[in-house]
Amino acid sequence: MNRSMIRFLLAKLLLIEAFLLVVPLIVAAIYREEANVFWSILGTQAILLFLGILGTISKPKNLHIYTKEGLLITALVWILWSFFGSLPFVFSGQIPNLIDAFFEVSSGFTTSGATILPDVGVLSHSMIFWRSFAHLIGGMGVLVFALAIMDNSKNAHLEVMKAEVPGPVFGKVVSKLKDTAQILYIIYLVMFVIFALVLWLLGMPLFDAIVTAMGGAGTGGFAVHNDSIAHYHSSAITYAVSIGTLIFGVNFNLYYFLLIRKFKAFFGDEELRTYLSVVLISSILIFLNIMSLYPSLSTAFEYSFFEVSNIITTTGFGITDITVWPLFSQVILLFLMFLGGSAGSTAGGIKVIRGMIIAKISRIQVLSSLYPNRIMTIHVNRQPIDKATQHSILKYLGVYVLILLGLVLCLSLDNNNLLIVTSAAASTFNNIGPMLGTTETFAIFSPFSKLLLSFAMIAGRLEIYPILLLFIPKTWSKY
Repeated sequence: MNRSMIRFLLAKLLLIEAFLLVVPLIVAAIYREEANVFWSILGTQAILLFLGILGTISKPKNLHIYTKEGLLITALVWILWSFFGSLPFVFSGQIPNLIDAFFEVSSGFTTSGATILPDVGVLSHSMIFWRSFAHLIGGMGVLVFALAIMDNSKNAHLEVMKAEVPGPVFGKVVSKLKDTAQILYIIYLVMFVIFALVLWLLGMPLFDAIVTAMGGAGTGGFAVHNDSIAHYHSSAITYAVSIGTLIFGVNFNLYYFLLIRKFKAFFGDEELRTYLSVVLISSILIFLNIMSLYPSLSTAFEYSFFEVSNIITTTGFGITDITVWPLFSQVILLFLMFLGGSAGSTAGGIKVIRGMIIAKISRIQVLSSLYPNRIMTIHVNRQPIDKATQHSILKYLGVYVLILLGLVLCLSLDNNNLLIVTSAAASTFNNIGPMLGTTETFAIFSPFSKLLLSFAMIAGRLEIYPILLLFIPKTWSKY
């Protein structure tokens, strides 16, 4: 194991987080916030700078990173960024409990949007901005961001990016990894700016538009107000947020194809068509199920489409109390929690492409009983899916289910409501945010459960394996 390179890269990444904290510091200055807010941010930056400089004084002789190092760096940086990112909340006293603050910032970076805060109003503008800024950075990936700005001419960090980018298969849009990271982030940030401008033009205050766009772009869901999007009483804003989150739930490689005018590759993508079909069918089914609950059909469809788009993309903005919806609608939303958005997007969940492949594997298994001598293959976008990829997806599903059941079992010690416990586990593990069966926040759980759910959010964002490897002794061996 190349421990020196792990130490060196982690230190450089801590320096990047110190640099990012300049942004909420500027927000604090704009809104002339209290001195303790400034000192809480500056104190955190000082700690990060000290550790970062200490870790980068000596450069490793061996700069190569292999799979093990890539997975470890990925897991550790998400934990470290969440821990140090929580310190401004603790130092300022706005979230004095460290576990609560760690939960909140883990939720920010993993774009979960789950919160322990019953009242967002306790936070200053800079702290509201910082937790949503974490959505923006974490949405595309903290390491994708880092690789986009760090020197990577030798393509040495491929294993790091492979460990972080969601989906069963990693693919570069261009030959150089650094260029891939830069292209993806430029597309992402341009789309974010457009999203914020649209919300501002539709009547949102500028600060609210920026914060909401960060939550939508990262498919996180942290909002400025307790009643989330319902606060604005605007159907135009509601539809803009619904469509915006759906756009960010699409594989970003497809947007690159649009830029280079490969329209057939974009519109012919099987995962994209399946993703949009699931959204349409789910919206219609829920609309038909809830239309009697609202005074007009337009309101019922607006709410059904909003909730479907926010749940499948694992964004979690709120517009209405879904706990009063019929169980049929809530079960559909629970299914969408597990499915999630597209691979290579900012959305969480098991991803639509995995769901597609699992469904195709199941179909072939059924048909093979009728035609045992027939050789059948699985295709996605007219390309065959090899057995190794199929097996890896099935193994991932097995591990996913076991961890989810373990989370439900642990949370059942805190709460006796099966829907609350199951949705809390699904919500955090799939990086969604809201729970079903209650309007309470995650503050209802014990400190141990909140810490467990924090790691569940990070594990879900990194697709399990990097976090699991931290707890396997063999991972830390020299070989």
